[in-house]
Amino acid sequence: MEGLLLLIALVLAVWLLNLNGRIKILEERISTLVDRMNAGAVPPVAAQRDRAETPIETSTPHTAKAYASRKTARITADVPAEEPNPVIEPPTPTRDASEKPSRNWSFEELVGGKLPIWVGGISLVFAGFFLVRYTIEAGLLGPGTRSVLATLFALLLIAGSQWGGRLPKIGESFSADPRIAQSLAGAGVAILYGTLYMAAEIYGLIGLPVTFTLLIATTILAFALALRHGPPTALMGLVGGFAAPWVAGLGANNVPALLLYLGVFLAGLFGLALWRRWLWLLLLASGGGAVWTIGLIATAESALPLIGLFVIVAGSAAVLVGDRFANSDPRLEAMARYAPMGLALVQLATLLPRLEFSWIGWAFYGALSAGAIALALRDERHLPNLFGALLVCLMPLAAGWEGSAPRGMMAGASIGIGLLFAIPAHARAIEDRAGRAYWAMLALMAQAIPFVAAFSVAKSDFSDLGWGITSALLVLPASCIAWRWRQAASRIDQVTQVASAALAAAFAWLALTHILPNDYFATVTLAIAAALAAWATRTSGEGMQKLAAVPAGFGVFALLVGSWQFLDTLFEALGGDQLMLSELPELGDAAKLTLLPAGLALATALLPHFALGRIMRKALVVAGGAGLLAFVWLVAKQIAHIDSPSQFITLGLAERVVMTQALFLAGWLALRQAGESASIYAKAGLAATALALLRLVWFDLGVFNPLYVPQALGPAPIANLGTVHLGLAAFWLWQLARNPIVKNTYPHLPKTAEIGSLILMALAALVTVRQLVQGNLISGATIDVGENYLYSAALLALAIIWLAAGIKGGLSILRLAGLALLTVVTLKVFLIDASALEGVLRILSFMGLGIALIGIGWAYGRVMRAGAAPE
Repeated sequence: MEGLLLLIALVLAVWLLNLNGRIKILEERISTLVDRMNAGAVPPVAAQRDRAETPIETSTPHTAKAYASRKTARITADVPAEEPNPVIEPPTPTRDASEKPSRNWSFEELVGGKLPIWVGGISLVFAGFFLVRYTIEAGLLGPGTRSVLATLFALLLIAGSQWGGRLPKIGESFSADPRIAQSLAGAGVAILYGTLYMAAEIYGLIGLPVTFTLLIATTILAFALALRHGPPTALMGLVGGFAAPWVAGLGANNVPALLLYLGVFLAGLFGLALWRRWLWLLLLASGGGAVWTIGLIATAESALPLIGLFVIVAGSAAVLVGDRFANSDPRLEAMARYAPMGLALVQLATLLPRLEFSWIGWAFYGALSAGAIALALRDERHLPNLFGALLVCLMPLAAGWEGSAPRGMMAGASIGIGLLFAIPAHARAIEDRAGRAYWAMLALMAQAIPFVAAFSVAKSDFSDLGWGITSALLVLPASCIAWRWRQAASRIDQVTQVASAALAAAFAWLALTHILPNDYFATVTLAIAAALAAWATRTSGEGMQKLAAVPAGFGVFALLVGSWQFLDTLFEALGGDQLMLSELPELGDAAKLTLLPAGLALATALLPHFALGRIMRKALVVAGGAGLLAFVWLVAKQIAHIDSPSQFITLGLAERVVMTQALFLAGWLALRQAGESASIYAKAGLAATALALLRLVWFDLGVFNPLYVPQALGPAPIANLGTVHLGLAAFWLWQLARNPIVKNTYPHLPKTAEIGSLILMALAALVTVRQLVQGNLISGATIDVGENYLYSAALLALAIIWLAAGIKGGLSILRLAGLALLTVVTLKVFLIDASALEGVLRILSFMGLGIALIGIGWAYGRVMRAGAAPE
């Protein structure tokens, strides 16, 4: 009963298809007639009759003349006498045969007229398959009968596609719409494939030779039908052929037979695609085969090597067939060249874990890769396949190193893959040809990818020395490419130049960091930056300078991290902690962590043999200079050897005075060496002077001021550390204000330096009085009357000296400073000092102050009058 209903449904579907086809024919004819009437192209009846009598060919000139005379007589007879110029209708415009009518398919026409035919054909395929399955499940017919009925059904569909146009009533539909015949032919072919697979695999009715012969015959039949009916039939056959094993319910339980079936089927599809130049068929066939093989790789428990062999053969065949489509659509041509190889490589990469990364799996991948290399050597348009093969190989290599695969096997696979690609790539890269830069990039990838896969996953499996030696061996090939590309002209050559230098630098850095101790990390990084910067001067490339900036930046960061003890010490000192020698970094460790990288950074930034950007040079100068100063400071701390609070009281100020004055002296010498040019010496001199002044203000006048932190100034009344320190600082600032570079480059700095020098002179006078009264330690809390008055006397003497020097040297700043200081002293004497004196001392103090002021006023008045006279 159910079979009868299925047959009725098939008849109804055919009748509906026929009816739909006839309706479409009528719609097209009506549409054409309406268009022609609107355009005025439909001639009257008389013109149609005359056109019907027009001869198609004129065999001789006599017949042409006879016909022309008859035509003229007929026109003369038909036209009345009063109409000498009859109007003759123009001929119907004809379309050029080369012009193709444009057709815009509407949604209704597509869904209502086209898709039902193709869906109906596919439905016929599944109807045949499921009819056979239904008979199996219901036990209605025997295996042989089922196979015969399925074959007859398929042949009936194929016969309908061939001779359906001869059938009464419905034959017109076959002639009007070729898609009906195409869908029937495709469905018949698909059912034949499924029937053969069922008869051979499920029931065992026929043996392997007979099955193989019938598969070939079915494929030939499919070719013949596709050649006649076009792409739709081929597409239907493709869908049915790939769906046949799935509908039969089998797959991974009998891999050899299934692969044989797929092999024959794919061979037929590839042959048909090549014969008809159907590139789309090649791509779909490759994708369908890949779906089946990936499913088998995931589910099969046996015959896995056979699957790998099938993938190699099918993938190679697809690539070779795709290579024949040389003048097709560029996008489809590229897909045909790269997609089959990519699919095959992905399948083999997926198969490797199932084969437990054994030698046979790597042999399969190597064989397919070797074939891709051979194609690329013959035609460089296949070169992207090699890049894809290396990238795809990264996945199984990393998985093998991470898993339980034997280390020896993985090491051999990594070396083998690298050599397989690197040897031909290097050989082509040294040739003088247009695409040699791409081969060089391939050679670099062949070095990097196997190493990266092993190093990123299995680093702990081998010693640091082993990794270092391996990295050192890989430096040479990349360096050779960098040397050959040292004179890069085109953009791709410049990219190759930078990439090869970057890879060589990376391997060199890995080698040195794994061979040398960790204390030399910053030194190694900056050495790599220096090498790249030196190579940038040889190549004169901006890209190489940018490349050198990368390790240089990391080197500066590593220098800061390695010098963290100095930074910690600096923050403690800035906070007012008294630093003891035992708390400072060890001298040997500081030499490795700070001195070496700092010196290398300075050499790279300052010497002309290294090419770097301006910003990176400044960063290296700052980092290197800071590191060098930190190490020098640590060495200087070894001299005083302050390691207890008592030693800090005795030697703390002396140690700081020596260091600060050494910085002032270094700055003065650097500025003197610079002359009048704003060179590196000038910048270094200003930096040293600024650092010395910072130390003086922050430490000596701030957190470690001897007034409240006990520190020895020395017993000498005038030649004590405080007076000498502040006096020399004032001298250095006065010299800075007179420097020509400072005047020209920083016009506002000389005035500031002069004011700072005057302030330090005043502080030197005050500390001299304090030490004269208090002695070695000036941290006492009291100031007696005598000391207070001595401060006034010292400041008054200093004001007189400034006024005298200003008057004699014509320095207005000294005269103004003297007057200001004199005013301050006068106010101090009247408001503070006089209140503490009595009797004769008060009289003498005011008398002395009055005489001094009168004398100063008289002398200053003469100077002012002398200056006004020339004016």
